[in-house]
Order: sequence, then structure tokens, then C-alpha cells
Amino acid sequence: MPRRVSVILNPAAEAGQAGSRAAELQAALVAAGLAPTVHSTRSSGHATDLARMAADSGSCDLIVAAGGDGTVREVASGILQSTAPGTALGMVPLGTGNDYAHLAGIADLPSAVTALRTGSVCPMDVIAATCRQAGQEVVTHALSFAAVGLAADVVRRTTPRIKRWFGPRLCYSVGFFRALAHYRPVNAKVTCEGRTYHDDFLLICAGNTSHAGGRMMHLSPGARPDDGRMNLSLIRATRRLEVALQFVRLLRGTHIRHRRASYFPGREMTVATAEPADVQLDGDLVGHTPARFQLLPGALPILSAAAHRVGSRAPDSRR
Repeated sequence: MPRRVSVILNPAAEAGQAGSRAAELQAALVAAGLAPTVHSTRSSGHATDLARMAADSGSCDLIVAAGGDGTVREVASGILQSTAPGTALGMVPLGTGNDYAHLAGIADLPSAVTALRTGSVCPMDVIAATCRQAGQEVVTHALSFAAVGLAADVVRRTTPRIKRWFGPRLCYSVGFFRALAHYRPVNAKVTCEGRTYHDDFLLICAGNTSHAGGRMMHLSPGARPDDGRMNLSLIRATRRLEVALQFVRLLRGTHIRHRRASYFPGREMTVATAEPADVQLDGDLVGHTPARFQLLPGALPILSAAAHRVGSRAPDSRR
């Protein structure tokens, strides 16, 4: 019996071109001997609803996110909110960054189809994020990282137009320099691993994987999605010129060695700010502070390419 696959496609991915690939995607899956059903999202958050309903119905063996990191994050959250959180997640990378798909050894449609046929499923850690949205407390999830401060402002200022004009390799650099022009540190009280830090921060980040921004930024060096811990970064505020230098360090992963940085493993972090600050998960702005980031070890089965271990590209240098 063919493997039943529920595909959740974000038609806005690939600068709005992904929607035209629905027929191509379905044909490729059928040719691979799979039984796909393709659902297209209509708005932000819709992928979560579709994934939850697909998992609840029991009508599929696998749920596939076809889009970018934001689509993957929403689908993962829907599975985890369902009555069948053991449903496996597959990926077809159609977005700007596609960081998590690449981490799973999936670079394009052919490799995604091959993974769906012959790949392996492994339980991966997930970050549960609690924050405020439209006056209410919401709980959602991240696969790669959760951040407050500069990383959130970069996403806010990397508009769809900038993504179209500059492409996946340069758009976040443009977003960074736009954020730098409007730089304001975040005054926050951060509690993690029994310690409290109260300061003005450039960046507050809980990392579950090492890279972000289309693998351009080495945001959380040594972070792995299967080691039962997050890598927590606290980068204290500094002068505007020094912030520009920090961008270069972010590319190399050396920002964590700076004298105003703290970097350590942990499983929970809370962030309270003097004024509401954006919360960013895997490239999506999902709400604002106060926020809580908590690791859920091995919470989500994720499909990767055969003989490829998710996270194997980024060995932990601290061990």
C-alpha cells in the first residue's frame, strides 16, 4: 500500500512562485510510489491548523511541510498540538533560508522525494515558546531558535520585497543593516538555569541548531537538535559601531567569545522586558514579551535523508 502523505504547501514561498508548483510536487510524489494529498495555506498560522487536522484525522502516515523554515515551524507546531504528536514531519525546501531542511540533508525537490521514500525518522528536540499575541498568551514551537532583540528586528526589516530583490544569500544582510540604523537595545530581565541577568541586551537567543539566515549566520555554535539542551546566548548592548562588528562575528560564530557575551547550555529561559519586544521563532515574528522558551527533548519525529543524521554537520565544540 502506498505511503499516505499529507503535503502542506505554502504558495507564498519562493517569492510567490511555490503555488504554481503544486501539480509538479504531486506528480513527483506519485511517481515515487507515494499517495499524496496537497493542501495549500491561505494565511499565517493556517499551516498549523492544517497539520493539526491532518494528524488528528489519522488519514496520513507522514505530514510534509512544503515551504520555508516558517512553514516547517508551523507544521511542526500543528503536529505537536494534535492528538497524534508522534506523526512524523517531512520537508520540501521552497523558502528563503531552508535551514532545517538542509540540516536534514534535504536540499531540493529530488532529494526531498528520495528522503520520503528511503529516509529515516529520528526524534528531535523542539523549543516550546510561550509569549503574548493580541493581548493573549499563546504557545507555539520552534525547531531552530527563539530570539528577542536584534534577530527579531532583522526579520521585521527583511521585507518580502527585500527577499525578492536580494535573494536568500543577501537579504538578511540587508535586513541587518536596516536594523542597525534603528538600533535600540532591549532592557530585559532574563532568567535561566537558576541565574538572573538584568541588563540592556543586543540579543537574547535560545538555539536548538547552529545556523540561521540561510546558513549564513553561525548563531548558536555547537547547538544540536538531538542533545537534550538548548544553547543560550546573552549578548549585552554596546555602541552602534561595535554592533556592526558583532554582525561579522555572527557570521563566524565568534560573537559568543566577546567580553559582553554569555553562552551556556540550558533547558529553559524566561524573558521579561521593560517594554514589549518582538519574539522571533525560526524567522517568524510570533508575538512579544514576556516570553518563556522551554526545551522538549525528542518531542517530534523528523524525516531526514537516508544515512544522514540531523545535526551531524555541526559537532559540539564544547565537549
